[in-house]
Amino acid sequence: MNLPEQVGVMVLPQTVFFPHHLLPLHIFEPRYQTMLRQALEGSRMFAVASELHPVAKPPQVAGLGLIRSCVQQPDGTSNLVLQGLTRVRLQHFLQTTPFLIASPEPVEDPEPTTPASLVTREALVAKILEKVEQIDNPMGPPLDDLKKFIRHLEDQHAFVDLIAGCFVRDPKTRQSLLQTAPITDRLRLLLQIL
Repeated sequence: MNLPEQVGVMVLPQTVFFPHHLLPLHIFEPRYQTMLRQALEGSRMFAVASELHPVAKPPQVAGLGLIRSCVQQPDGTSNLVLQGLTRVRLQHFLQTTPFLIASPEPVEDPEPTTPASLVTREALVAKILEKVEQIDNPMGPPLDDLKKFIRHLEDQHAFVDLIAGCFVRDPKTRQSLLQTAPITDRLRLLLQIL
């Protein structure tokens, strides 16, 4: 995926935005109205972070999304749907007021794929699926449809993102899952949480 060189950043406390999820937003603050206008005129992308400190070390991880639809209201506010595309590190800040602008860097999985790691990952996926089968009342799509869908996912990062987005409620725990890069570590953490 080609990332834009810079993106606006919306800081939404308690919100962790995963790839593969849709986030409905009501934009009413003047600074974010300006950010939205710039995004619509450019890449149609911006990042959502639960908290952000421009000098934090290590760099913070956020969800980068694409504006799928946007309706401007007569009062200047907008309703939109943001589709999660990928996880990004926000390291270089080009602007801090009236809203943050950062250079997004993709969060790459540094873990090599070996026969042993594939076996480990498949075992973790199987255990996670067992846990999901025991969940009765998700907050999201109907449970049976979700279970059918995730059983057939081959992309293990998407697997973690979808399950975490639907079943993990604690923002700090969600952020830990978002910023963990190696897929085996993400799967282990998700299994531990469930």
